[in-house]
Amino acid sequence: MSLSGWFDGIAQDLRYALRGMRRSPTFTAAAVLTLALGIGANTIVFTVTSAILFRGFRSVADNERIVYIDTQKDGRGCCAAYPDFDAWRSQTGSFAGIGGVADLQAIVDDGGNDPEKYDATRISAAAFSIVGARPLMGRDFTAADEARGAAPVAILRYGLWERRYGRDPAIIGRTIRLNGVPTTVIGVMDRSFSFPQNQDLWIPLAPAPDLDSGQTPLWFVFGRLRDGVSIENAQAELNVVASRLANAQPLTNRGVEARVRTFSEFFIGSRAAAIYGAMWAAVGFVLLIACANLANLMLARAISRAHEVTLRLALGAERWQIVRQVLIESLLLSVLGGAAGWWIARWGLRVYELAASPSSQVGGSYFDNILDYSMDARVLLYASAISIGSGLLFGLVPAIRLSRLGSITINVRGGCRDRRATRLSTYLVVAEVSLAVVLLGGAGVLIRSFVNLYTADLGVKPTNVLTMYLNLPEDRYPRQQGRQSFFDRLGERLNAIPGVESSAIASAPPVGGSRRVPFELAGDAPLDEQRRPVLSAMTIGPGYVRTIGATVIAGREFNDHDGATNAPNAIVNQQFASQYWPNEDALGKRVRLFERAATDQWVTVVGVISNIVQNDQTRQEMAPLVYLPYRARPSAAMWVFVRSRIPAEAISASVRRELTAIDPILPIWLGPFALADRLAWGYAFNGSIATLFLIFAAIALLMAAVGLYAVIAHSVSQREREIGIRIAIGATSRDVIQLILAEGVLPLAMGIAVGLAGSLALNRVLQSELVRVSAADPLALSAAGLALVTSALLGCLIPARRATRVDPAVALRHE
Repeated sequence: MSLSGWFDGIAQDLRYALRGMRRSPTFTAAAVLTLALGIGANTIVFTVTSAILFRGFRSVADNERIVYIDTQKDGRGCCAAYPDFDAWRSQTGSFAGIGGVADLQAIVDDGGNDPEKYDATRISAAAFSIVGARPLMGRDFTAADEARGAAPVAILRYGLWERRYGRDPAIIGRTIRLNGVPTTVIGVMDRSFSFPQNQDLWIPLAPAPDLDSGQTPLWFVFGRLRDGVSIENAQAELNVVASRLANAQPLTNRGVEARVRTFSEFFIGSRAAAIYGAMWAAVGFVLLIACANLANLMLARAISRAHEVTLRLALGAERWQIVRQVLIESLLLSVLGGAAGWWIARWGLRVYELAASPSSQVGGSYFDNILDYSMDARVLLYASAISIGSGLLFGLVPAIRLSRLGSITINVRGGCRDRRATRLSTYLVVAEVSLAVVLLGGAGVLIRSFVNLYTADLGVKPTNVLTMYLNLPEDRYPRQQGRQSFFDRLGERLNAIPGVESSAIASAPPVGGSRRVPFELAGDAPLDEQRRPVLSAMTIGPGYVRTIGATVIAGREFNDHDGATNAPNAIVNQQFASQYWPNEDALGKRVRLFERAATDQWVTVVGVISNIVQNDQTRQEMAPLVYLPYRARPSAAMWVFVRSRIPAEAISASVRRELTAIDPILPIWLGPFALADRLAWGYAFNGSIATLFLIFAAIALLMAAVGLYAVIAHSVSQREREIGIRIAIGATSRDVIQLILAEGVLPLAMGIAVGLAGSLALNRVLQSELVRVSAADPLALSAAGLALVTSALLGCLIPARRATRVDPAVALRHE
C-alpha cells in the first residue's frame, strides 16, 4: 500500500470512529470521564511527587545538584551549628559553594511608615549565587557583609518593596531600622523569587553570640555539588571534617556526624520515596482499573460487531486493518480523556497549592507553597504518554480479539458467542478486583494508623490551652536576668487576664523535640563518656504541670525558688522513676547530668509527674524524661502556655495585648494558637495520606463493581434465549439469580485472593507510616474484602434480577 493510501485509510478509520462516538454518546461520555479522572489524578500525583522528590525549591536552579547537610548525634538528627557550618565551607572542596540559613523575625521601622513585623532570614553571603539568583535592583551580599562587625545591610523581597515602598527605586541605599538597628537596603529581589520560604527580607548570616554558642542552630545548610562530584564523594569528605572537629572540640562535637542528603530526604525523611511512590502506584492502579473497564466495554462492543467484521474479512480486508480501526477509536477516546484529564490536573493542583499554603502559624512544612508545581514539558510528556498508553492498553485486547473471528459461532438469528472473549473479560475483572483490594487494604491500614494517632493518650489535656513560641532577641536580652525578668512579668500579666486559670513556659511543646543529655545515677559505677546512657531533658517554669493538664504523682511541682539557689532540683516522669528506681521512692534521688552549659551537674529529684509524650511524632513512646527549672538556665527561646476557662481562641487578643505592653516590638515566632490545633497538626500528614488512599480506593471499588456489572450484564444479554428456555421448563427466579451470581463469584474470589497478596506487599512499603498497626492487619484486610464483596454482589444482582424478567415466549418463538 502506498503512503497516501495508508493515510487515506487512517482518515477513513478516524471518520468511522467519530461517527461511532456520535452514535453512542453515553458510552463516549462515560469512557472520556473515566479516563479523565484516571489521567488527571495520575498527572497531579506525578507533578507533586516530581516537585518533592526531584525539583525542590521553585526559585533554585539545577535542583538536582543541590544537597542539604545536617548533623546527627546518638542516632538523632539535629540542625547544624554555625561553627560546624563555617568549618564545612572552609575545609571542603566538593562544593561549588555552601550556604546557611537561620530564622529571624524582624520589626521594620523606617520613620515614614508604621512599624511592621515581617518574616526575615539570615542567609550566608554566597547563598543567592548558589541557588542561581541575583537581585533585580542593587547588589548581592558579599563576604565583607557577613564579616564580624560589618555594617548591617538587607535585601528586600519584591512584594515588600511594592507594598511598603511603592516600588520606589530610591530604596537602594536607604537606611531602615530593623529590630531597632539602622540597616542599609542594598538590593531588591525579582518578583518570582522566594527562598527558602516566603521571606520578606534577607540579612547576612554574620557571626553573633547566639550562633557562636550554638544556642540558635541554623535552620538548614545547603550546598551545590561541583560538576563530577557525587553525593557519596561529598559525604566522604564531610566525614573527614567531622572527625577533625570531634578531635579538636570533643566537648561539643564528639559523636557528631555530618550527613549529606537530597531535598526529599532532608525535608521529608528517608520514607519520602516510599510514601510518594506508593501514592503514585495507587493512582496508577486506578488508571489500570479504568483501562480494564474500558477494555471490557470495548470487547463487548467488538462482539456485537462480529457480523460487520466477518463481512469485511470475507471481502478481503486485512486483519491489521481491523486492529487499526479499533485502536484508532480507543486512541481517540484516550486523547479526549487526556485533554480533559489535563484540565482536571490543572484545577486539582491549584486546589492542592491552596491547601498546602500556610493558613495559620500552627505549623507547616519547610516548603509550604514554595515548591515547583508547574506543569512543564516533562509533565505534559508524562500525561501524553499515559494517555496514549491507556488507549493502546484498553484497545489492544478487543482489537486483536475482533481480528480473530474464527472461534466465534454465529447463527442465522443474530446470536453470537465468543468463549475466548468471555474468558478475557473475566480475566480483566479479576485484575480490576485485585487492584481494588490492594488499594482498599492500603487505605484500611492507613486509616487505622491515623485513628491510633488521633486517639493516642499524650498525657496532657489540651482543651482551652493557648500556646505561642517566643525567642527573645540577643541584642535586647543578652543576660539571663533580663530573660527571666521578662518571662516573670509576662506570667504575672497573663494570669491576670479574666478567665485565665494558669500560665507556664517550657522549652518544647508536648510531642515536640527536647534536648538529649548524658547522665548517670548516684551510687552507680562511673562510666566513660562514650558509654553513658542518654535521656531527654526539658526546661519548664512553675505551673507547667498544672497548665498542660498533667498530674503530680509524688512530691511537688517547681516553685519560684527552684533553680535560684546552688542546690538545683529536678522533676522526672513516671517512666524514669519506674525504669531506674523500681519499687523505690524516687524523691530525694540524685542524677548527674552532663550538659554543655552545666557539665557535671548533680540534681535532686523533688517530684514525679505523669508521662507526657515527647520526642515521638508517632505518639507511642513514653521515654524517660527529666525536667529542669527555668531559673537554673534561663533561655531566650521558650514556649508559653495559657490555660483558661473559655476557648483558647477567645483570649488570643488579650495575650497579644499583654505581650505588647511588655515589649512593643517583640515578634511572636509561632502563634498564638490553641494547643489542640498544634497537636492536630502533628498528624495532619498521616491523615492526608490516608484520605488520598481512601479516595483512590473508593474510586477503585466503584470501578471494579461497575466492571463486574458490565460483564454480567453483557453475559445476560448474550444468554437471554438460554435463560428464557430455563424459565419455560420450570426454573424459578431464585434459580436464575443463583445461576447469574455464580458467574460473578469466580472472578470475584480470584481477584480477592490475588489482591490480598498484593495488599500485603504494598502495606510493607507503607510500614514506616503505620502506628501500632501491622502491614498484615487482619481487620483492615478483612474490611477491604468485605467491602468489595458487598459492592460486587450488588453489581451482579442488578443484571441477575433483570434476567429473571426474560420472557420465555420470546425464547420459545425463536426456537
